[in-house]
This record gives sequence, C-alpha cells and structure tokens, in this order.
Amino acid sequence: SCIPDCEPGTYFDSELVKCGECHHTCRTCVGPSREECIHCAKSFHFQDWKCVPACGEGFYPEEMPGLPHKVCRRCEENCLSCEGSSRNCSRCKAGFTQLGTSCITNHTCSNADETFCEMVKSNRLCERKLFIQFCCRTCLLAG
Repeated sequence: SCIPDCEPGTYFDSELVKCGECHHTCRTCVGPSREECIHCAKSFHFQDWKCVPACGEGFYPEEMPGLPHKVCRRCEENCLSCEGSSRNCSRCKAGFTQLGTSCITNHTCSNADETFCEMVKSNRLCERKLFIQFCCRTCLLAG
C-alpha cells in the first residue's frame, strides 16, 4: 500500500494510517511529541532534542547552515550565560569571577610567583587569555 505525502507540520501515523499533527513547536516531525521534531517552527530553537522558545541557562543560540532554526549550544563550563559563542561569557557560575568574557575561579594560588604575576599584569596577558587559569586568577584576586 502507498504512504500518503503529509503536509508540512504533519507526519504519517502508521497506526492510524493517516497524517497526524506535529507538536506546535515543530515545523517538521516524525511523531506528535515535542521530542520528535526534525525542524523547529519559526521563533523556536533546538535544544536537548526539543524545540524551545529560548535557549536555557548555560546555552546560547547559534545559526546552523542548512537548518531553518538555531541550535542551542552549551556555554563554557564556568559560564552561567554566554552570547554569540561558548567562550563569550556574560555571567559566571557561583565561585567564579568574570574577567573580560571569561570566568575564572575565585581561589588564589598559594605558590604564585610575584615577578611572574607582575609580568602577566603589565603585558595584559589575562585580557589576551594567556595563562588565564594558571596565574591570572591569582594576579587578579591577590591585587
């Protein structure tokens, strides 16, 4: 037997042998639930196998070539929120401080070398993201 061509926003239901409606967040789908979207409806983004109106905390929307919707990508581990890329943090998780667009730990190193820290500060290596986890956290928070 032939399978009918289903309109956009519908899928073929093999049990009922007819086209059924996709979830309202889906543009195209393979089933009725929000976890069965192939493409998201207008103004929805794809995150964790669902189409959502906005990316959740710790994610940012990114255009994907060939897809009609944006995909939610995870921010860097220490970021609570980021914009445009995973490394462009706009808010940090608890226990971290924002330095430019990065989140660095609030802990200080007990064995920090003062001369090295001065060189890091004077050459603005923290801002250029060099040595950021090794010494910048110490230089920044130790003064």
